[in-house]
Amino acid sequence: MELVKSARLLSNMLFYRFKWGHPGEVDRHWENYWRSIKKTGRDGQVLWDNEPERASAEDIPRFRPHLDLSLPMLDFGCGNGRQTRYLATHFDRVIATDVSPSAIEKARAETPPGLKIEFRLLDALKPAQAKAFHDEFGDVNVYMRTVMHVVQKEDRPKFVETLSTLIGKRGTLYQIELSLCALDYFRTLPGNSPSGLPLHVHNVIRTGATSVGFDPTERFTLYPESRFQVLAEGDDVTINTLILEHGEEGKVPANYLIVRNRNGHNGNGA
Repeated sequence: MELVKSARLLSNMLFYRFKWGHPGEVDRHWENYWRSIKKTGRDGQVLWDNEPERASAEDIPRFRPHLDLSLPMLDFGCGNGRQTRYLATHFDRVIATDVSPSAIEKARAETPPGLKIEFRLLDALKPAQAKAFHDEFGDVNVYMRTVMHVVQKEDRPKFVETLSTLIGKRGTLYQIELSLCALDYFRTLPGNSPSGLPLHVHNVIRTGATSVGFDPTERFTLYPESRFQVLAEGDDVTINTLILEHGEEGKVPANYLIVRNRNGHNGNGA
């Protein structure tokens, strides 16, 4: 039975790789995903679109003490903006970015006019966009929830350069990511999708996004101590999903990291 499940998963992943191209094309894959979403929220189609009380509210106590609160808060990879709207009730100025135009369109549509959130498209693998953003907004604090894990290993150094540019000299980055064992965890849950995974998870991989997880030891190469100051880290956290097919939330193994640029480095070599 386990062999059959593995074969189903592998064949599906190979099919979607052939259909949608290299997993490094994150802009294309996430636009595929968000364009396919018809319903968001607790009863919707988005795996991680849980109530903020089960998501960003658990994160804020970890990173808030490390922030320069005079800086804007950037929700990096905001999706449909559910967590962004919660952040906007806790921080004076909130900006949200995503690589997908459809995600930004949904986020704007779901945001009440009274919440003054600024939305922008931003592709982290295009450094010129990060520089233009920093020129417009200056240093920001970055909240990044489950984004890095789908960035392919060869693209991660460039991705981190973007983050470094965004936080600049005074900002702080909070990163919370799925662990390497996340896919194995999902495989233990019941699923009737073509891949054998829970349907919410299958709906991500069928649009081309490929998770490779984040190993906390990667921070020594991606965030070397010569350039970054590590303020806090931990691997005893979970990402809580929507209710899945087995009738409960998924509780996906995760890890977090809080860093800032060291010695006044501003992400642009200065």
